[in-house]
Amino acid sequence: MGKIYTDVYNIKHENCTVVNTLHSFQRIFIIEDAHGSRFTCLKDDPPMLNKSNTHWKHSSPQDAPEDYAVPYNERK
Repeated sequence: MGKIYTDVYNIKHENCTVVNTLHSFQRIFIIEDAHGSRFTCLKDDPPMLNKSNTHWKHSSPQDAPEDYAVPYNERK
């Protein structure tokens, strides 16, 4: 069983790989599943920005766009 990642909509994804990006991000990282779909995830304990005094939090799965976690070739 592979690692389980939780995206910004609090949806869990298994068997994904972390995508190497040109620049490293302080608060997020991107994963890709076997279908080529990519999802944005929050890093554990992301640092606060100078202009903000709050951490980013996961959203609700109900806030995700329609067909968000459905592979592209299976979408309506």
